[in-house]
This record gives sequence, structure tokens and C-alpha cells, in this order.
Amino acid sequence: MKIDINEIIEKYKIFDLDERLRFADWFYNYYRNYSAQDIYTWLWIGEFGYPEFPQVSLNLLRENIRKAKLQPSKIRKIWEPIGISKKFIKINIDLYFEAGYPLLRLIDLIEKVKEFKNIDKLTFKNNWNLMKIQLDFTKPLTLKDLNQFQEKIPFHMTPFYPFTEEFLKEFGQYYCIVPMDMFFNFYPECIDDYPELFIYPEEDYLELVNENV
Repeated sequence: MKIDINEIIEKYKIFDLDERLRFADWFYNYYRNYSAQDIYTWLWIGEFGYPEFPQVSLNLLRENIRKAKLQPSKIRKIWEPIGISKKFIKINIDLYFEAGYPLLRLIDLIEKVKEFKNIDKLTFKNNWNLMKIQLDFTKPLTLKDLNQFQEKIPFHMTPFYPFTEEFLKEFGQYYCIVPMDMFFNFYPECIDDYPELFIYPEEDYLELVNENV
């Protein structure tokens, strides 16, 4: 039987949406102290990258690693998702260093963030709505809180707002942002740190092919 390419394309769209929802659930499951602004900022960095590109040097990175050991992220993994677009991830630099991974490679990955020029405000706004859909209503934060935050800012302009001080106590202040795919090209062993996040559409593709042979 002939394979319908449109069916495959639609399946890939479903996979993408499913993974975005998984990333949204990850935020609500792993963080405890967050506000609507923190959700917004987490999404913002995940879509647009650094609000201001940081100075990057080997000496500065080593100094930040020292500081990160004193004020670590509560999540003790080398990387964490940031946003739900799957463009970038957050690197906990103290754990990256402790794993023996090269610092010069990390600097190169940070520099690669500059190459992401596509500013997609519509995707950001859609992702914000997905975060509303996945909001865990057993938490203190409510949908009303997200809507009130959205109404008090010029949301249509998607401005940047920093994380709150309370959230940074959990999130950590010393980290870096790198492209997700490039990081996993170098460190594929890290992708399974959060096995609940990813699904593999190539497996479903093969299953679909076999069904139609």
C-alpha cells in the first residue's frame, strides 16, 4: 500500500506538540517557587536566547563556576530545559565542569546562540498559551495569575522581564544558555537525563511504513 506522506507530516506535528507539552509539564513538576513572571521569562529565554549576550572568556567562566558551586541550582543535572521550543537549554556550569567536559567547547556553544536570528513572536505567544493549558491547578499559582500578568505588560511586544529573586534561589544565578541540538550532538549521553521529555518520531515512522507495506 502506498504511504501517505501527508499522514507522516501530520504525525510529526503531533509529536512536536506532544513534546512541547512534556516540556511544559517538566517546568511545573521540577520547580516549586515560581510566579507568572518566571514562567514568562523561562519561555522568553527558551525562544529568543539571551536578552543581552554575556561576555564570554575562559577566566570569567571559571569564576562563574566557582560562584555556581556556592549558589547551585536546586536541580542537580548538567542541563535543564528552558522554554518549550526546544531551541536552547540551560547548562549548570558547575556540573558541566565536574563531568570533565571541556570549557572551550562550552564557550563555542554559547557563541552559537548568536546565530539564531529568527525571532518568532507568534510561537512565543502560542507557547505561553500552552503553559496556561498545562498549568497544574493543585499549585498556588492560578490561571488568573497568568492572565493578570499578561494584561499588565505590553504582551504584544514580548518584552523581556528578569526572573524573580525567589525563583533564582531555586534556578541558580550562574549558568549559560546553549543550542539544544548542538549540545546533544557533542553529549548524546545527556539526553536521557529526563527520559520523560523526548519521544522518537523516527520509530513511529518505521512503524507506519511497516503497517503500509
